[in-house]
Amino acid sequence: MDKKKSRIAMTWRWQNFTEDEMRCKGTGLLIVSAPFMDALQRLREQLSRPMRLTSACRSAEHNQKVGGHPRSLHVCDEPARSEQQGCLAVDVAIVDGAYRGHLVATAWQLGWSVGWNKTFVHLDRRDYVGLKQSTFDS
Repeated sequence: MDKKKSRIAMTWRWQNFTEDEMRCKGTGLLIVSAPFMDALQRLREQLSRPMRLTSACRSAEHNQKVGGHPRSLHVCDEPARSEQQGCLAVDVAIVDGAYRGHLVATAWQLGWSVGWNKTFVHLDRRDYVGLKQSTFDS
């Protein structure tokens, strides 16, 4: 992968997530912050179950192509909020209703905002940009 497509100034240390699964599916871009990744790793450890990410970092171009919200916290190269440092959102595939309930409850307890539908749960750290924790249908 082209190193120019990554803007991470740290050694990768999050054992339950790979750089490849965090990259933009359209461009390969990877821009994450250590605090966000630390929070994601903590969530995975508390959950004690695998998390299959279906979306993480998105370039603004890819976000538009997939119909993402214009102010999406997935967008890492042209964030809509000046205080945003890289990707602040992931989408997690749903295995079944029990998994969804456990993921939502655990994430909420750890400060994540949560959106859900039948196939995935959206998790973000909007609190990192001064927004209140919330839940929503996605």
